[in-house]
Amino acid sequence: MSNSVFYTVLISTTLLTLLTRVLPFALVKLVKFPYWVEKFLYYLPLTMMTALFFENLYEIPTGQLIPKVNFDVLFAICPALILGYFKRSLMVVVLTGIIAMACIRFFHIL
Repeated sequence: MSNSVFYTVLISTTLLTLLTRVLPFALVKLVKFPYWVEKFLYYLPLTMMTALFFENLYEIPTGQLIPKVNFDVLFAICPALILGYFKRSLMVVVLTGIIAMACIRFFHIL
């Protein structure tokens, strides 16, 4: 694959991801929802991120029944959940989790 094709695909998929995943978060601030929808959306970020984090927190080694804790994920969960509790912003939780996991993986290899 040539460099120009690679960068074209990279830029177009990045823009598509921004349009489909980031733009709705910005647009939702402009819409006035009914009370019951707002109440549901209030708890949604914390529950979504908790479900995603805990899905990867435990791993079952091959041939064993007892799950093991993935400590890299556990250490990345802590700052993300703390900021999620105080900020109630899904974007803050996601970015904190990504940055924490990137730092853990980067320094774990060294």
